Amino acid sequence: MARVPASEQTRKRIAEVSSGDFDQSAWLRDAVRLIIEDGLEAEVTDVLGRGDHERGEPVGYRNGNRLGRPKTAEGIVEFAVPQVTGAAEPWASEIEPARSGRTEALERLVVEMYARGLSMRDIEAAFAGADGRCVLTQSAASPVAERLWED
Repeated sequence: MARVPASEQTRKRIAEVSSGDFDQSAWLRDAVRLIIEDGLEAEVTDVLGRGDHERGEPVGYRNGNRLGRPKTAEGIVEFAVPQVTGAAEPWASEIEPARSGRTEALERLVVEMYARGLSMRDIEAAFAGADGRCVLTQSAASPVAERLWED
């Protein structure tokens, strides 16, 4: 069985839920999950210098996922946090700590994304750290924006 990135599984679930009458709260949780997973996967791709299932100079390896579970106004949102092994320095996401306590802004961003599209400025605002700096690099944020625009 081929491994599928967590964000692709979430995309499929959103498409299934959106195809008929759906629970708006569950849809919103899935959409928040998708944005976080896309950002985390882009961050790992940027750190490793290669995408999922791509070959290149080994600077570390993807090693499954662990579960993240922030509480939001819509309930608990479970999302996959990629794990990296074999890197010169232990990898820790800059996105995960930055998104704590920012669920209201992220939920508003999800609604706007589906209502009128998503800009790079919106992505940078969603993934801003405590100092206001975007924790996603430009090379990581751009593919996230492209995938979300396609959806």
